[in-house]
Amino acid sequence: MVHLVHEYFERSADRSPDKVAIGCGDDEITYKDLDEYTNGVAHYLIGEGVERGMLLPLYIEKNINAFKAVLGILKADCTYVPLDPGAPVARVDPILDRCEAKFVLVDDESEARMQNIIDELGISVRLINVEHIPIENTERREYKNISVDMVYVIFTSGSTGIPKGVMMSHFQVVDYIDFCVDLYEVTDKDVVSQHAPLYFDNSVLDIYCAFSAGARLELVYEELNVMIPKLASWLRDKEISMFLAVPSILTMLLKSRRLKPGMLPKMRNVIFSGEVIQPEIIADWMELYPDANYTNMYGPTEVTVDCTYHRILEPPKPEDGPVPIGLARPNMETFVRLDNGELSQEPGAEGELLIRGLAVGYGYLKEEEKTKKVFIQNPLHNVYHDPLYCSGDRVRLADNGEIMFLGRIDFQIKLRGNRIEPGEIEAALAGLDPVREAVVVYRHSPNPTEAAIGALLSKANSDDQDDDAFIRDVRERLTEFLPDYMIPTVMGVIHEDFPLTPAGKYDRRAVLARLFD
Repeated sequence: MVHLVHEYFERSADRSPDKVAIGCGDDEITYKDLDEYTNGVAHYLIGEGVERGMLLPLYIEKNINAFKAVLGILKADCTYVPLDPGAPVARVDPILDRCEAKFVLVDDESEARMQNIIDELGISVRLINVEHIPIENTERREYKNISVDMVYVIFTSGSTGIPKGVMMSHFQVVDYIDFCVDLYEVTDKDVVSQHAPLYFDNSVLDIYCAFSAGARLELVYEELNVMIPKLASWLRDKEISMFLAVPSILTMLLKSRRLKPGMLPKMRNVIFSGEVIQPEIIADWMELYPDANYTNMYGPTEVTVDCTYHRILEPPKPEDGPVPIGLARPNMETFVRLDNGELSQEPGAEGELLIRGLAVGYGYLKEEEKTKKVFIQNPLHNVYHDPLYCSGDRVRLADNGEIMFLGRIDFQIKLRGNRIEPGEIEAALAGLDPVREAVVVYRHSPNPTEAAIGALLSKANSDDQDDDAFIRDVRERLTEFLPDYMIPTVMGVIHEDFPLTPAGKYDRRAVLARLFD
């Protein structure tokens, strides 16, 4: 039985030592070679003064060296903290400070940049280059860590501008991965794409599902996120069988028109998470690849990647609205906190989603007050420690008990006395025949007459009509589905791909600037 997440990898290395563990472009490494190298990294780190439980940042682009660092850190009984190699100094600084970092792992490509950051900050941190560690002892250590020890700290955006470090333990990740491997029936025959950067929690699913099953992990290098048509060819050439991506990536792959029926014969699982996905996008994918399984996953970083899931068995219809985020996975329970503060699990309940169970994390690193604010004691009893995570997401329970995502509470619009969900407007827009995609934003203003809702749209068929006529048509059609106060004041048309954040989600700030600046 696996208790520590790196034991997944070691189990597969024992079973299939000569199988390729990771591919990255033209580079690859076997389970045996990576196992022995990372054993050597762990011994070296301990010999250099690294102590059990240390938080060790790594500042490496997504490549094989990054995984040498991650596994080496875990095998040294430490916690890995992935940094964004493209982040500005102002973001890296508080993370290093919060971790009390004494060491940062780098490679040849990133070492000079990290040294410049350290010099600019004037701090004492030693860089360890994983490409130049003398590998002498390749035997596995006897680990001292147990399942309640931390496996990673992933920093997410904070409302104050200072990132928050979400702490997660081995037992929470192991419980999640065991569920996913069973749900997706992952085997050593699979080729799993690794799309998300390591500093986003979606990476956890790809990495450890592959390592648990002894599958091959193929890293999606950065160029593929910029050149979406190349990503389509890459999925074919690498014979990817398990593909997790945010909905905007799946949408852009369709828009590229490079996906063809039968082009991805090995594809068994298409998984989407991180954003609302519109039914017609799933329907188009299912028409192209009807033999694949499709799953919508949901979960904040604070609850071990995903806490609910919805298997899609038939192509959804636009009139059905957005795809549900489903039901809680095993060892998890969800509640809806109503506007009056009561908790409900009854159909029709609408309010904030609260999450209970094994996956609820340890909170935010050295942020006691912020942790107390969103990790609360279960109000239904006070007998034992039983935290609920307050997601900040507004949901509604359908008649069958499945959860429908409505949007962020902090995205909710209050316009001239009316409470408006942007997701409801987006769903209405996406359900119109002329519209391919829609992103809705809100311009706040202390002057009520200047506050406005905006929508950036892409056309289903760019040749149908000019932009002005298109917007007039959309506005007229919307009156059939939405009251006047919900119809966007400003609409714009985008002819290229929507702007995305580094996580691959819609960049709403960029959309706001495009519509109103």
